[in-house]
Amino acid sequence: MTVHDYYEDRVVAFIDILGFREHVKLTLTDTNHAQNIQRVLEFITELKHDNDQGLLSEKELGKEVSVFSDSIVISYPLSLKSACFYLLLDIIHLQLEMMGLGILMRGGVTAGKLYHNDNMVYGPAMIEAYELESKRAIYPRVLVNQIIIEEGMKNALHDPEDELEQLLSLLEKDEDHQLFIDYMFQWQEIDEESAYFDALDTTKSLIKNQIQSLQDPGVLLKYSWLKRYYNKTLDKLKPQYTKGRYI
Repeated sequence: MTVHDYYEDRVVAFIDILGFREHVKLTLTDTNHAQNIQRVLEFITELKHDNDQGLLSEKELGKEVSVFSDSIVISYPLSLKSACFYLLLDIIHLQLEMMGLGILMRGGVTAGKLYHNDNMVYGPAMIEAYELESKRAIYPRVLVNQIIIEEGMKNALHDPEDELEQLLSLLEKDEDHQLFIDYMFQWQEIDEESAYFDALDTTKSLIKNQIQSLQDPGVLLKYSWLKRYYNKTLDKLKPQYTKGRYI
C-alpha cells in the first residue's frame, strides 16, 4: 500500500476561535455572552450538518467539514475546479458571521497531501495548516500559503488570469508580507447592507473596549493589529459609510 492509497491532494483550512477559554469563563458571569457563545457553537455545528446532510450539501463534490470544540477544518479536493476560491469564500462567510457576534478567528490555509473523511483528518497539509494558525498567524487573521494562489490557477473555472484576480480580491498582504483573508472588506457577501455595517460597529466596540481594559501585552498586541486592519478596511469604503466609524 502506497501513500496515494491514504492521501488526496486537497486544499485545507484550519480555523480556531481566538481566546475561546476566556469566552467560556465569561459565560459564568454574563448571560448575554453565554447566549452568544451558544449561537457561535450552534452555527459551527450547523456547518458540518449542512455539508453532510443539508439540502445544499457539497459532500458529493468532495467537500469535508470537521468540527472539534472551537476548531473547524474544511477541505476540498484540488481536482474540483476553483476549489481554492471556494474554500476562501467559505472562510469569509464564516468570519463575517463571527464578526457580527464579536468573535475573532485565526487560522491557516494550505494545500497538499491530506486524508479527510468526516471527523477523521490527518496528513502533512493538516499539520502545515495547523502550524500556520498556531505559530505564524499570531493576530486574528487567517494566513494563506502562497501555494493556494499557484494551485488555484491550475484548475479553475475561469482563465488563469481571471482566477488570479478573483483570488487576490479576497486577500490582503500584511506588513510582515504574509497573505491573509481580507474578510472585513467583503461586504458583498452579506445579504443586507445594514447587517454588514452592524458587524463593523460590533467590531469597533470590541476593539475599543478591549484596548481600554486589557493589561496583557500579548493580547493587546492582537487588538492593536485588529484596530489597524479595521481602519484600513474603512479606508477602502466610500466616505459616506465611514463617518464616525474610525478608531
